[in-house]
Amino acid sequence: MVEVAKGSKTDLVDGRYTVRIDLDGPAGAVDVSAVLVTADGRVRSDADFVFFNNPAAPGVRLESDAVVSVDLSAVPADIHRVVIAGSTEAQGLRFGEVTGLRVSVAGTAQTLSFLPPGLDSETVLQAVALYRRGSGWRLDAIGQGYSAGLAAFATEHGIVVDEEPTVPPAVAPQPVPVAPAVDLRKVDVVLTKDSPDKRASIDLRKGDPGFVLTVGLEWDGRGAQYDPSGRVTKFGKGDLDVYFFCRNEITGDYVVISGEKGHQGDLAAWPFIHHQGDSRGPGTSNLPATEQVVVRPTENGDLLLNVYQSVDNGAGAIDTFGRPRVRVRYGRPGPDGFPGPDADQITVVIGNGKNSFWATVAHIDVRDGILTVDGTTRYSRAFSEKMPVLDTAGTWLRSAKNGPVGRSKSSNGLGLSHYAGRCPDPR
Repeated sequence: MVEVAKGSKTDLVDGRYTVRIDLDGPAGAVDVSAVLVTADGRVRSDADFVFFNNPAAPGVRLESDAVVSVDLSAVPADIHRVVIAGSTEAQGLRFGEVTGLRVSVAGTAQTLSFLPPGLDSETVLQAVALYRRGSGWRLDAIGQGYSAGLAAFATEHGIVVDEEPTVPPAVAPQPVPVAPAVDLRKVDVVLTKDSPDKRASIDLRKGDPGFVLTVGLEWDGRGAQYDPSGRVTKFGKGDLDVYFFCRNEITGDYVVISGEKGHQGDLAAWPFIHHQGDSRGPGTSNLPATEQVVVRPTENGDLLLNVYQSVDNGAGAIDTFGRPRVRVRYGRPGPDGFPGPDADQITVVIGNGKNSFWATVAHIDVRDGILTVDGTTRYSRAFSEKMPVLDTAGTWLRSAKNGPVGRSKSSNGLGLSHYAGRCPDPR
């Protein structure tokens, strides 16, 4: 085995190679992909992006989450480079949190090894490229990280990302003469306060009946500590009260799902949601705090993920609780019954500290088989204990006259004044 340095160019002598991205931990932290680009550095079409939902292109095949095989003789003549990349976005990690990262390129007579140096806040790594050189091929040890994420990497290579279906307004539905095609591409989108578009979608129609949909909020705890690379070194304390406000688009009725006994919902009854229970705070088994619901992917109206941070918690910005983030995941279940590592995922990173008591951190809508997440963080009126809700037209309201009101769990047993009712009519 020959170790190569970043930026080096090495002649390839075999016709077939296996490119593997290995690491010491955490297990499954990096997903590998490949991009076939022409001499201008761009794909011919999205079919030249090899990943979970498109596991093969001419001469290139995804063998596992960590391995890509390349048959150089079968790569089309107009493809100049095959770029092998890795991503940690689906696991919510940065490469600075990955240990023992190494890339191997193995043929029959030649094996090359590459250790990408200096990775920190990046979530995408352009690892190596196999490229044409005259009548032969060479290996380019790139080792270039992207902090802007997978979408930026894909766009740079001409791949169209984050296309949203056109959804007609609920108040004036338009006839659709032809059903839209099912989008089979894997979704892996991170929405932050700096994202130009706070919306992303998952096509639920591509799943089979065994697919699982979950929506959850994670946080590291108030006073969590991080090293310079952003890795958590100590989880903090503090509980966030998480409520899922569900609106029936037909009747205007609503119900609030929470981890509290008697209000956790039922997958067999509207709104077809079940809460997994209140988090007791970060630190258990060295994991972040998590509260999530399992949702049947059906036409069940709107879902607001609301966080309450007053009374027992004390008023204050939710981002003091340690990088809170919403994760919407959809895919085949893993051993724990939740979506596995190949699932579609939309992550909403929450920022924008305010002193409001309530924050709506995601608005999720399922319509015609398309789940759309609006990741804009919206806050209740200052010093108001009234939960943000939706009206009968699906419009977000900061304060509704007859909506639920937050209160102390320690004094009342439950965190809200009531958990069901009818949404206000539009103003």
